[in-house]
Amino acid sequence: MELVTRVADQERWDDLVELFGPSGGTRGCWCMARRLPSAVVAANGNTENRAALEGLVRAGEPVGLIGYVDERPAAWCAVAPRTEYSAIMHSRTLPIDDPDDPSIWAINCLFVKNGYRGQGLTTPMVEAAVDHARTSGARIVEAYPVKSMPGDPGRGVLSTFLAVGFTPYAEARTTAKRNIVVRRST
Repeated sequence: MELVTRVADQERWDDLVELFGPSGGTRGCWCMARRLPSAVVAANGNTENRAALEGLVRAGEPVGLIGYVDERPAAWCAVAPRTEYSAIMHSRTLPIDDPDDPSIWAINCLFVKNGYRGQGLTTPMVEAAVDHARTSGARIVEAYPVKSMPGDPGRGVLSTFLAVGFTPYAEARTTAKRNIVVRRST
């Protein structure tokens, strides 16, 4: 299966809508869960979160990549400067150094559409995200995968990131210690 990635932009908004479906990917989030404070995302609901993501796309802000299989949208990887993610920047559990550094980008979400899951799409999506970040000026790409399940699979699993050259940087400061911060220089 060949995966082709493209930047999510105005031309591809309808593809992103098709990919996320009426539920907005996961629980009506429309990939706003870490861009906005959690209380705002919850209060927004599906419609307002969709509008927020569409506003970013229409404004030309970096939001992520769409992965296509046979010219159909099949996968998503949110990647943008870390400073764009309010929930990450204000986290009490994630260690954030150099908080104002726009050259540190974050992979915030991985989503594979039902019907394409289990076919090895997350690894090439992560590789494409690193390439995109590098060409956009990133010097470091950071991600926050789960070490093991149960956990939030939308953040990806540690083994995927290790397989493409990320290394552990820090653990989240929680009692469960399920999340880890990984980094890769570009």
